[in-house]
Amino acid sequence: MLKKLIPSVVYEEIPSVLLENLSKAVIDFFEKTCGPASATDFTVTDCRSWTKIVGIISFVGDLTWSIVLVLPEFTAEDTSKKFAGFEVPFDSEDMGDVIGEMTNIIAGMVCGYLEKDCIKAQLSLPTVARGKDFEHIVPETFISERLYFQNNGNDFWVKVFMAKSSQD
Repeated sequence: MLKKLIPSVVYEEIPSVLLENLSKAVIDFFEKTCGPASATDFTVTDCRSWTKIVGIISFVGDLTWSIVLVLPEFTAEDTSKKFAGFEVPFDSEDMGDVIGEMTNIIAGMVCGYLEKDCIKAQLSLPTVARGKDFEHIVPETFISERLYFQNNGNDFWVKVFMAKSSQD
């Protein structure tokens, strides 16, 4: 009954307030922990064959959406060393912990920035996946966008996605 009272909102694109605050959080986090960071025009059309690690976290509140922090192997090794203060082997459990914590901190920063814009968001626990020849598939009922970044010359990106309709 309640669903009938709440109008459905249809999104054709990710709201700019999410993208702007996410980009700010990513750049602020990497600059504070790993050195110079910036948004970039670097784009990847097919990265399935790359060895990479991803941190995934979801948000609920005024909007429901998720992010996937994608770090190719070399980028993950370099940034995790700067973040943790010691070498972290890519295939270790520690790498999963580091990437999960990095994703969690970025997500927390996003929630704080969104709160300043009067948007409430709570985050889930992070999930981490590592491997080669995999891609994150988003259903047709979702919209997604990738934001590309560089940190100390290392490329990485964040994929953000959400349902097209608030009732999905």
